[in-house]
Amino acid sequence: MTQTETTAQTEAQTGLDVAQARVQLESFGAAYQYDVGYMKTMLDGSPGAFQAFVAGQAMSAYRKALPLDAHYVARIATMQGEDCGPCTQLNLRMAVEEGVDREMLRALLDAPSGLPEPLRDVADHCRAVVEGGLDDPERAARLRWNYGEEGFAELAVCIAGSRIYPTAKRALLEAGTCERLTVDF
Repeated sequence: MTQTETTAQTEAQTGLDVAQARVQLESFGAAYQYDVGYMKTMLDGSPGAFQAFVAGQAMSAYRKALPLDAHYVARIATMQGEDCGPCTQLNLRMAVEEGVDREMLRALLDAPSGLPEPLRDVADHCRAVVEGGLDDPERAARLRWNYGEEGFAELAVCIAGSRIYPTAKRALLEAGTCERLTVDF
């Protein structure tokens, strides 16, 4: 079977336009100065696995009850905990694009203890989850008080969803793209 026949068969089975997906990945990578090579590797290796990965991306983007700043603090603190500089950088750029205050983002990076308590709690909770730390019932109670049960649930989904990117890179043996953060936002 030729490559063209294999691609046509894959597209018929998955409903995924592989060429269009590649164009979208490249456009995203260029827009955010983000290396999408690991996603291209996944797309080329298994369009079905790529579709499952893309479906999981909705987890980190879902936001209804959490304020925008808390949502991005969660995403960025999770990426910092995963020690993935490019993913952290990407989320910084996305946060700024959506209007999150740069000074607050700078505080998150440089002195998270100086964040207002609700945001500090979000950052600390995310880092504790990533590090496999013990639950802090007092912090959880404050998070629930500040953001409600819906916001607390969103926080959990955001943390889990944000972790899929560095995890996928590592699983594809492309963790070399997870170099240290170079802040530019």
